[in-house]
Amino acid sequence: MPDYSELIEVLRAVIRDELKPVNERLDRLEQGQKQLEQGQKQLELRLDKVELRLDKMELRLDRMERDISSIKTELRYVWEDIKRLDKRLTVQEERAAR
Repeated sequence: MPDYSELIEVLRAVIRDELKPVNERLDRLEQGQKQLEQGQKQLELRLDKVELRLDKMELRLDRMERDISSIKTELRYVWEDIKRLDKRLTVQEERAAR
């Protein structure tokens, strides 16, 4: 009658030897996954910073657009004043010439 415990030990050793490369590969894959997760976290942090900067830039751009609109309006008033002054000066010059 064969000794089952010896047979079981031999089978365990064979299975362990066969699974060793699989386990090593799995360990490498898990390590690679951890590195990818760390890289992703760093990218997410950088993206958060970029999004914050973009939000600030959009606020500044909105303010600049309002300022430009205000400047254009005031410049229009300035040109209207210049035209009125030019007209008055022309009238004054015409009166002085008579």
